[in-house]
Parts: sequence; C-alpha cells; structure tokens
Amino acid sequence: MTTVTVPSPADQVPRGADARTVCVVVPMPNDPPWELFDAIAPDIPIIVSDDSDGHLAPPPRENVYYVDYAAQEAYAGRHYAAMPHKSAASRNIGHYIAWKEGFDVIIALDYDCQTRPGWLETHLGALGPVTGAPGVRPVADNGWVNPITNAFGNGDAVYARGLPYEWRSPELARTSEVPVSGDVLLNLGVWDGILDLNGIDKLYGGEPGDPGVPPGPARIALGNIPVCGMNTSFVRDLTPAYYFLPDVWVNGWQLSRHDDIWGGYITKRLLDRGGDLLAYGGPVVGHTKQTRLERVVVLEQWMHLMSMPFYDLVDEAVARVDDGSYAQMFDHFVEEYTRLVGKAAVPAHYRAVYRELGDWMGRWARAFR
Repeated sequence: MTTVTVPSPADQVPRGADARTVCVVVPMPNDPPWELFDAIAPDIPIIVSDDSDGHLAPPPRENVYYVDYAAQEAYAGRHYAAMPHKSAASRNIGHYIAWKEGFDVIIALDYDCQTRPGWLETHLGALGPVTGAPGVRPVADNGWVNPITNAFGNGDAVYARGLPYEWRSPELARTSEVPVSGDVLLNLGVWDGILDLNGIDKLYGGEPGDPGVPPGPARIALGNIPVCGMNTSFVRDLTPAYYFLPDVWVNGWQLSRHDDIWGGYITKRLLDRGGDLLAYGGPVVGHTKQTRLERVVVLEQWMHLMSMPFYDLVDEAVARVDDGSYAQMFDHFVEEYTRLVGKAAVPAHYRAVYRELGDWMGRWARAFR
C-alpha cells in the first residue's frame, strides 16, 4: 500500500497576530529551478502535484511534499476520479489535500513563477474583510475587468489571457471606480516578465512585460475577470467551488489553457451569488517561461471559439443556485448546468465537450459532500 505523507497545519509556525495556516500547491511536470521559491518560508508547506508520476528529483527541502499518481489515488480514494493529469488542472489534488487537512489559506502557484520578498504577506493581506476598497466596475452590463492596466506604446490595450475578444473594444472595456466593502475570499496576483496573454495576441503585437499594477491596496473586480491560476490565494471554504477544468478533445483537437479561465469564471459567478469578493493586483511574481507560441495558439483555439456559449450556460445555471456554503452552491450549480447542457442550442460537438466537463465537475462536487 502506498504511504502518503502530507503536511499538517499544526506544524506551522505562527506569524505574529496572523494565525491563519497556509499551504502552497504547485503542479510540476518536470524539475523546476527551486531558487524560484526562495521567498517561501521553510515552515510553509509546498504540496507538489507530481505530473511526472514519480520522475522528479528528490525534494530539495523538508517543506516539499511530492504526491505522485499512486499517492493521489491512495489519498483521494474514489474521489481520485475528479483529479485530472497532464495539464495545469493537475493542481486540483493539491488543493483537495490542503482543504482536507484543514489549512486556512491555499495558494496556487505555477512551477515557473518566481516568488519575491513580501509575496506571502501581500496575498494574506488581500484576503479577508475590506472597507471602502477600490472597486472596479465595468460600465457595460455583464462586462469584464482587465487585470492588466499597462498598454502598448501606441496606446492599444493589453488584454489578459482569457478576456473574450467579444468584449475587446474601448467602449466595452470602460470601467468606473467605486468603494466596496465585504469579504475577499480569492486574490488574483499577477505576473511580470512574460505576461499571461493569449498566444495569438503575442504573435500579433508582442507584450510590454509589465502588467502595470497600480500602487495602493488590491482592487476589487465588480464584474467578470479572467482568473489566471498561476498566482492566486483563496480561503479554505471556497475550495469546493474553485475547480480547474481538465483538458478535453474536440474531434481530436486539444482544448487547453481554459482550465483556470473557465473554472475561475464559475468561481467568480458563485462569489457574486454568495455576496463575496475577488481582489486582484499584487503580489506580482516573475513569470520565467514562455511556451512556444505556435503551440499555444493551437491549444487555445477552441477556448476562443467555445467560451461565450459556455459562459451563457454558467450564467443561467448560477442564476438557479440556492444560497448555501460554497460546497452546496457548487453542487447545485453542477446539477443545473448538467440539465441545461442537454438542451443547449449549440453545435453537437460543443455540447459533448460541455457535457464532459460537467461530468468532471460532478466528480469534484461529490468529493466535498
């Protein structure tokens, strides 16, 4: 029988008045340069969703916990069926472990992102109650907030990966700032160096390398926002509603790089339904690796085509969700979503993909009942 070693919140050293326990989850398909994570304190556990399935070099630090496929199955049991592999969605098992072990805050980090001094403190400072925080509200109904405020030299906007092309115009992108109060349950930290943009955008226009995070406190997204999963933090209770969707195939063509964007759209809609908030801005990590853009463009093609019908389904399903915990709301969302997919007025191959994603989400929901 496989022995599974996982961290315990009881082993964490208190950080002054902030008694929240923290766990970092990083999916790894191969060995990273471990110095990228030097700013993570040695008492903060790092759960590695081992997507090499046992081929990583031995952990270089005592606070690193590898979980290969056998260990994942041993830990999750029948809920192992909800845990994808071979994509960024492989991190779900790490989030599940951190949730089940009782960590207060979970941080999702990519293996090519460099943490910097103050990274953890900024994440923790963004989570929790806020009063009069700067809220960014789209002027257009059901509009989007762009977490990148920098622009190209000619003044053209730089849009984060996943912000739909249907909403990319100066008129539709307009926002206003209003004070907002409430509880922040998810914080979206951004990245510099290699910005997280759509591949076709980089081929067409390049990138500025700087997201343009304004000074001051984190801002609150009062509309839709592309939730890149490379550098986010969230409270334990939100875990059941924060599911990174797996890669699937559309007539043999891989649908990818939607895992955090589509999953994050659902999470944001459920946060809106629950009356809670999503913050964005800092901390900024250094994004150090650019996948070959030609490959990125191929992987993102179906995401661009299928996003808007998917969001319409999500919106209709969320509108039917009853109040409750985030586990209960996600469970009810999946039930309504599955019902709607069966009669959705979309092409048959779209419907097949949406149905497959619904099956995955159903397995995740059952893991939290």
